[in-house]
Amino acid sequence: MTTKSANLQEFTLTILGKNRHPIRQKVFDSKDFILPGTRVGVENCEPKTRKEKMVSWVQAPLSERQIEITEVMEEPNPFHHLSKAIDTSQLTLSIPHKGIKIKVADFREEALKAAPKGTKIGVALDIYAKAQYDRSYSDLVSDARNKVIARFKAAFMENRDYHPMSDEYHTDKDIFLHHPVWAPQSSIKEYKSLAKQGHVYSQYLAGVFLASNAGGYKVECVEYLLMAYENKQPEAMRVLAEFLNFKNDYYGAVQCALLSVDGGDDYSKKIVRVVLGNTSHQMMQTNHGIAPLSFVIIETLRANGFDSILREHFSEFNPDPQPEIRIAGFLKGGRS
Repeated sequence: MTTKSANLQEFTLTILGKNRHPIRQKVFDSKDFILPGTRVGVENCEPKTRKEKMVSWVQAPLSERQIEITEVMEEPNPFHHLSKAIDTSQLTLSIPHKGIKIKVADFREEALKAAPKGTKIGVALDIYAKAQYDRSYSDLVSDARNKVIARFKAAFMENRDYHPMSDEYHTDKDIFLHHPVWAPQSSIKEYKSLAKQGHVYSQYLAGVFLASNAGGYKVECVEYLLMAYENKQPEAMRVLAEFLNFKNDYYGAVQCALLSVDGGDDYSKKIVRVVLGNTSHQMMQTNHGIAPLSFVIIETLRANGFDSILREHFSEFNPDPQPEIRIAGFLKGGRS
């Protein structure tokens, strides 16, 4: 696996027949998902290079039982570390005695407008916070973070693993890599609310539950899994690829799996190969006659900027140049 340059590509994903807002590809190298004390390589050193960080992230537990299992196996518990990952700009600052609620992004904009030209950002934020709310900026943000994390942990306590003999377990196990889990609708609603405040674990869990049996396999999951991916959550795009494959949106599934692979999730290579294998027996009419759907998918990926990812990770899908393929209405997606 090669490391990435700072100049990452931007993609407009076509998911279930709809073009999404452009999204910049991510590399899974964020410290938010790497446990402190992690060591890599023969020299047993802290991961420093982007390549080392890409293989150092930990999987997010989906239930308290999964946390218990890590402890029984004497493995580090990643739950509390992962719970701290927040897109601060989306947090809501609250000053109850003044009846004020304001997004951090809006607060920053107001503070910078009010500051004299040349004032450092940190100084401008603190001066504005003390003048308007009689609190330091860091205290306001810390309070907002702590409230979000506490709400998340309370909701997480309601998550449950499905029993391995249940129909729900077997249905989800056929679709997803992660262990099948359930949460009450109240918890799913809480994850959705916290997701919109920038809490990344909640973005991921909202997506996982909405995509699976517990949430009714809802297309709404797409929004939350893309949020989590934009915050470099390493498993979100893989779950989205699995969900789209289940919905028979094969092109959407391969797009998402390729971004997941290129970010550092090697398992998603299996999704790409499974989808292309399953579609190699489905034939489509093209401007050059009948062709396997898998071939059409690959050519459409190349035409939409995925050629470099295919070349790097899937050399077997790089034959000699082929005639341009045009298929009217191909990207209409799968079932909703």
